[in-house]
This record gives sequence, C-alpha cells and structure tokens, in this order.
Amino acid sequence: MIKKACLKRKKMESCGKGAGTAVLGALLLLFLSAIPSATASSSEQASPLPKAESVLDSFVEKCGGRAVFDKIDNRHTTSTMTLSVFPAPAEVTTTVTRQGAFRCIVSSPAFGRIEYGSDGQTVWEIVPMTGPRIKEGLERSRFRALYGLDLPMRWRDVFKKVDVSGLDAVEEKPAYKLTAVTPEDYPITYYFDQASGLLVKILYPMETVTGQGIQEIVLSDYRNVGGILFPFLQIRKESGREMKLAFAAVEFNVDVPVGTFALPEPILKIRKSGI
Repeated sequence: MIKKACLKRKKMESCGKGAGTAVLGALLLLFLSAIPSATASSSEQASPLPKAESVLDSFVEKCGGRAVFDKIDNRHTTSTMTLSVFPAPAEVTTTVTRQGAFRCIVSSPAFGRIEYGSDGQTVWEIVPMTGPRIKEGLERSRFRALYGLDLPMRWRDVFKKVDVSGLDAVEEKPAYKLTAVTPEDYPITYYFDQASGLLVKILYPMETVTGQGIQEIVLSDYRNVGGILFPFLQIRKESGREMKLAFAAVEFNVDVPVGTFALPEPILKIRKSGI
C-alpha cells in the first residue's frame, strides 16, 4: 500500500515537472515568435520617404514660388567673410546669372584681392599667391553649381536626375537627404529640413591637394527679400577650414555693367596658349 502511494506521488511530481516545462517552453516560443512581429509592426509604422519631386516643389513654394523665380535673371549680393585661418574679415561681392555667367570678388587686407568668374563656359580664378588659372573637370563643375542661380528652384531645368536617399540629421534636426545630378554628371547632395522644408545643407564634391574631398555648406537665417526667402548666413567647411558668410544685401534683377562677365586678359592669354 505504502509502495503504491509513493509510486503514485512520484508519478504526479514527474507530471507536474513536465507540465511546468511545457508551459515555460510555450511562453518562450510565444516570446520569440513575437519579436519579428514587433519588428515588422515598427517597420510598418515608419513613414516612407517622400519623392524628390515633392520635396523640391515644396521648397520652391516655401521660398517664393516657381512663377517668382522664373522672373529672376540675376542676383547680386554683398557679404562679409570670416575665415578660420585669417584674423581679418573679407568683403565679398557676387553676381550670378540664369545663363551661368558669374563674377565674385573677395577683398581682404590679409590676402589682397581674389577673383572668380565665368562667361558662362570658361570658369576661372585669379589668386595673388597662385596667379590666374582656368578651372577644369570637377572644380569647373563645382564652381558652376556653387555660383549657379538658385539651382534647387529651377531643378527641372538644371538636373537630369533627383532622388531622396534617406533621412539624416543637420544641426540635430531631421532632414531629407536628396541627391541631384547635373547633365555633366556632377552630383550635389541637398539636405531639406523635415519640419520647415527649407534647404539647410549642401555637399559639393571637390578636388584638394590630397585628392577628392567635400565642401559642406550649412545655410540658416532665412529672410524675405522681395517675396523670396534667402539664407543670410552660410557656413562653408572644406579641407579642415571654416568660412562664414554673413550677407548684408541681396538684390535681384540688377543692372549689370557691360563687361562684368568678360574673361580677364590673363585668362584670355591662358586660353589662347592652351596651357
């Protein structure tokens, strides 16, 4: 009798342990099976990236609208430039046109007078330390884009491909990363603030003494000028240096003196000699 009772009790304990193990296994299986389900749910909740066209069109409308930009033929600006490598500020005057011609003059007691320009085709520079030079290849493409008249506003006319590739952070704020490619296959990366829709950063591929690099420009302090929003503060970073441009005046459709975009004599000599 006692022996049978013990056997019965051991059997019940064994069954209890088995039942407990089965319950634990079932709970573990349920937990593991819920992990991919939760991941899928999180993925489903993530907002899809917008089309590049909608990001650019929204930006154009926020800055004044396509009809306004279609009436602009040129822009003239004056600004103060401070460099991380020079103590003295420089005064900068720039005129850019829809046709691609531009002229930029930088004057400073620290390094004298520097000029950049283009007649719409030839891109050049005259720097005191290095002399006159015609820009080719990647640098020609960069300067044509850097001194282009409102490229994002005229994106349908000046880019052959646009694409939003992700969401990144600019000044700790989420921004859409958009790549635009020119007809000459030069890629420009734009960052548009997710909340405001404004352009807040630009990346330009560039050539440096050590190889290919990136010029980064952060834009802020947008102000209304004749119905158009313009970033009055631009911070440019390249090759470990920082340059700040604080704009004092922005004008559109100004009278441009004859000869402003003509190639200077030193540049004409270089082009004629083929050097």
